[in-house]
Amino acid sequence: MSEGSEPLKRSLRFVQRAPTVDVKLADGTLLGIPVVTGILKHPAQDRLPTLLRKPEVLRKYTCEALRVAAWPVLRLFPRDWLLDNLPHASVRPGRAEAIRFLLS
Repeated sequence: MSEGSEPLKRSLRFVQRAPTVDVKLADGTLLGIPVVTGILKHPAQDRLPTLLRKPEVLRKYTCEALRVAAWPVLRLFPRDWLLDNLPHASVRPGRAEAIRFLLS
């Protein structure tokens, strides 16, 4: 480090426990889905719990999470729900294999 320069500071954000919303599926199954802002680009965090109660939004949210979310976020989701949606998520084969491995 040269004289007069300050060390670079890096701040890391770790995934924290996200609030969950309980969603009842058509078959009566109750899921606790984490509310993570940023998986769906447009809705604000305060609107997201209401939107996730709609089956089509919930599936899109889950598929998008499978495509882009890091493992610390994915592990907040119900395991079986992720496995059920993985074939519909358009995930690269290597990522799909890694997700299956991490969920096993």
